[in-house]
Amino acid sequence: MMLSGNGNGAAGTIELTVSITNTSSKTCSLNGYPGMQLLSAAGASLPTDVIRGGGPGFLAPAANKPPMLVTLAPGGHAAFSLSYEDVPVGTETSCPTSPKAQVTPPNDYGYMVVEMQTYACGGGTIHVSPVYSVS
Repeated sequence: MMLSGNGNGAAGTIELTVSITNTSSKTCSLNGYPGMQLLSAAGASLPTDVIRGGGPGFLAPAANKPPMLVTLAPGGHAAFSLSYEDVPVGTETSCPTSPKAQVTPPNDYGYMVVEMQTYACGGGTIHVSPVYSVS
């Protein structure tokens, strides 16, 4: 599996789309929400609060739907969206910087560490969508 991403943001909310590619020679299936853990540059865990769905509406229409089975042929692609606020909340004076994240596919124990610059405020609160199919 290979992960990559891109993002945009406005008015304090940042949204990223993370692409998942099946790099194996076998078909695989995904269903549900990915897991995430924000990491420091040295790989240490940072405060992370992953919320399934919710938050501001995701830009990708498929990200706003309930979880569905996504089957990936070898070389096939899927994605999930994530969003976070980059404006301090409550007594926060700044938001922690996380240059990478550990991402776990739905219903899996294996994970990949990907470079993903985030500034998730609210104790590292991140909203994630279910994995969805992309063309």
